[in-house]
Amino acid sequence: MVYDLKRQFRMIEKLREYSADLKSMRAATLQEYKQSRPGKYAVERLIFLIIQNILDLLEHNLTGRFKAVSDTNEEIIENAFSRGIISNELFCELKGMGGFRNILAHEYLELNDEIVFEIFVKLPGIAERFIREMEKSG
Repeated sequence: MVYDLKRQFRMIEKLREYSADLKSMRAATLQEYKQSRPGKYAVERLIFLIIQNILDLLEHNLTGRFKAVSDTNEEIIENAFSRGIISNELFCELKGMGGFRNILAHEYLELNDEIVFEIFVKLPGIAERFIREMEKSG
């Protein structure tokens, strides 16, 4: 894959859109979240889309700029950190998100509402920091 700056900017714009949508839903309390099945589905889908977009952006950078191939979603995050694409702070925040993405996608386990809600609350901030780092490196 060839690194394409225009593609990266398009992906960042999509990430901004998903993050803004998730942030607009953030007024819900844990109790409200638990009681609204359609709301839970929307939150879970946006979380999935944000994490997938972050992984896609990192993989685009890894393969296009470094010719590095990753076998798993977690390895994408580790390789991005080891090659200086993301900061240590962001690495620590993203660690585990690849596995969580798989849980959302494949429903390997029963989702824990408290964990999903915690990610729901913090993910827009993580996405904003990620975007800033991608724009600096772009």
